[in-house]
Amino acid sequence: MGGAREGGAGEDPAAHSAVSRALEELEEATRDVKGFADVLKGGAGASIDALYEALRAESVHPIGKVAMGYARLIRGRDAEALAVFDGVLRGEPSMAEAHAGRGEALLNLGRLREALAAFDRAARINPGMAEAHAGRGDTLLKAGRPRRALRALDRAASLDPGNAVIHISRGEALIGAGRPRRALRALDRAASLVPFAWKVHLLRGEALHAAKRPAEALAACDRAASLSPDRPDPHVLRCRICMDAGNTGEALAAIDRAAGVGPRDEKIADIRARLRRALGGVEGGGGGGGARPARPEGRKAGAVGPDRTA
Repeated sequence: MGGAREGGAGEDPAAHSAVSRALEELEEATRDVKGFADVLKGGAGASIDALYEALRAESVHPIGKVAMGYARLIRGRDAEALAVFDGVLRGEPSMAEAHAGRGEALLNLGRLREALAAFDRAARINPGMAEAHAGRGDTLLKAGRPRRALRALDRAASLDPGNAVIHISRGEALIGAGRPRRALRALDRAASLVPFAWKVHLLRGEALHAAKRPAEALAACDRAASLSPDRPDPHVLRCRICMDAGNTGEALAAIDRAAGVGPRDEKIADIRARLRRALGGVEGGGGGGGARPARPEGRKAGAVGPDRTA
């Protein structure tokens, strides 16, 4: 359930899944909505635009409004999504899907206490709703409480064992709880479901590094970088692995690559400066792995968030 948080709204499998479920119910309630067949046939781009128009024009069914809220989450319009879910709940205060959507929006907005309360309410209304428990877990994970997060995510995984996003979040929580071997099992399960998700391989690198398996960790970093070449995160992790192994030259080459694919980042700049000093180089000069100039400000690099983001 962490996609919108992980790397941009357009990459949120949890939100896409919720929209799909909402649309199935909406189809039953509003079979005569103009253009509805096109919405169901399309993907997440033009179809969501068509959904906006269809719902705005004709749908008064609450699940349709929930679908509208999730569509806005997919677009990264979290404040608007929150307003939609709040509007639904004024008329349907016991609608678990709307509480879960509200939790998603609040989590994306960084309002963690309110997000946790929203997911708790959804889980109380519908204890079998995997998204509610996953949302609780992701919120606790973002709040720096991986052990508590793990309990909620284990519950979510038991309810929806085929949900890759939940297994990714479980892997992240297990890494944070100091259980890298269990994390690898969760992430291997996620990789079997979504083999081309860059974050799965990045987290596998984290777990393998924590498990003292540096060669495999570096291979996982390379796989993550190949799947998402515009993200600095795999190169930053490679730098850490090389630094821990005492390979300063390789660490500098990795952090130079990180600086070359993302906007200016103070942490990356600080690591580069320290490594250059350790190698006796001049900060900002050549050498050390052939740094490429950083791209201009304004290009957004993906963060490694609790991301349900897969």
